[in-house]
Amino acid sequence: MSQGREEGRDAMPRVELAEARWSEEQKAEFLRRRRARNYLLLMALGGFCLIVYVIAMVKLHEYGQMW
Repeated sequence: MSQGREEGRDAMPRVELAEARWSEEQKAEFLRRRRARNYLLLMALGGFCLIVYVIAMVKLHEYGQMW
């Protein structure tokens, strides 16, 4: 038995990636949706950071560590 992976049942199946044949309208729609999703994720991440910051400031103020 060899040290490497066998080509039999243990090998992962190879997947051929097909080239995308999108029209200009489809490509523009895809990019528009991706951009919208990215902005939504940016706002969610910014909101989360803001919540953590506000909670930290409230806790620090509450226990007299600042001001």
